[in-house]
Amino acid sequence: MSDRVLITSSDPEGLARAIEEEIGEPFPWCRLDARGFEQSTVWFCAGAPPESPLRLPKLGWIQSGWAGVENWFLRPEWTEGVILTRTVGDFPQRIAQHVFGYLLARALRVDETLRQMAERTWKRWTPESLAGKTLLVVGMGAIGLEIAATAKAFQMHVAGVRRGGGKNGRPSVEGGKEGARDLPDLLGWADVVVSLLPLTPETEAFWTAERFASMKAGSTFINVSRGGTVEEAALLRALGRGKPRTAILDVFREEPLPADHPLRGRDDVWITPHIAGVSTIPPLARDFAENWRRFRNGEPLHNQIDRARGY
Repeated sequence: MSDRVLITSSDPEGLARAIEEEIGEPFPWCRLDARGFEQSTVWFCAGAPPESPLRLPKLGWIQSGWAGVENWFLRPEWTEGVILTRTVGDFPQRIAQHVFGYLLARALRVDETLRQMAERTWKRWTPESLAGKTLLVVGMGAIGLEIAATAKAFQMHVAGVRRGGGKNGRPSVEGGKEGARDLPDLLGWADVVVSLLPLTPETEAFWTAERFASMKAGSTFINVSRGGTVEEAALLRALGRGKPRTAILDVFREEPLPADHPLRGRDDVWITPHIAGVSTIPPLARDFAENWRRFRNGEPLHNQIDRARGY
């Protein structure tokens, strides 16, 4: 049986052309409105999947264009025997740039610069420096490793934790404070906490009042993963106590974030509209082209999702 690839995207033709440039030859792809799309064996879902489930009886592999895959656990297309892979692409670089762009903006007081420019005033201040500060990555995967490397380039001290590390259920430490063994200790050590947790049953509302209370006074909390990992009411109360002192948030439980949400309108919260890791055609095409080559050669695919782990 010959393989056929269904591409769902805002620009399926452009994505298909980019994939063909990567693999150096045409490949059998179709749009969702093509006759016989139901016979597709591969589905490259580069954007949000259609609201209505698709009937794809010959499907063997789904590649998602997003890093987060929690919504796929509710889709009937991902059945037993169907491989689900996610895109990594340039998300590590993009998200690291986002994190440090806003960290630097706060440290250098870019908001004050813009205010003085608008008011045509002149009042000097001493900017902060990231050098020597401590940064904790919670969720140390490919994106976390890129953030850690960037932090080290700014001469920060870095630690990271990931699921399944350490003895007795304690998280593993990858660099950073010598002797720091568990998350409460690390939270109390870190000037900056970056959450990169996937959304799973275990990480739903992971950031609780108790964990915020463990944070260092005056710290910064950054969430660029999933809004569902944070108890937002607990975060609001914690900000009032200065643990953390500031939050930089790109993701929320409800998106778009309502205009009257209590997180809005605060000097201690900076909000971006889920733009830290956006998908663009070139990295989408590169990731798919490599997995397509592997798929055709019967090799293991990159970035497979483990249903039992949830990511």
